[in-house]
Amino acid sequence: MIKIDISLLIFFYILFSAVVILLVWITAGYKEKRDFSLKDVEYIWKCMVCSNVYINSRHEDISECPLCGSYNKRD
Repeated sequence: MIKIDISLLIFFYILFSAVVILLVWITAGYKEKRDFSLKDVEYIWKCMVCSNVYINSRHEDISECPLCGSYNKRD
C-alpha cells in the first residue's frame, strides 16, 4: 500500500483544481472571440486627434470619437 501524507493529498487536489479552472477559462476565452470579416473593417475608425481606435457601426462619412469628441472623416 502506498502511504500518502494528508498535506500531499491536499496539494494535489488544489493543483488539479487550479489546472481544470485554468483550462476552462482558456477554452471559454476562445469561444468568446469573434472573427472579423472584411465587411467589419469599415466599422473601425482611428481618431486623428487622440489616436483612439474605436468601432462605429453606422455607415457614415463622419464619426465622432468617443474618447475626445472630435469628428473624424473617412479617407
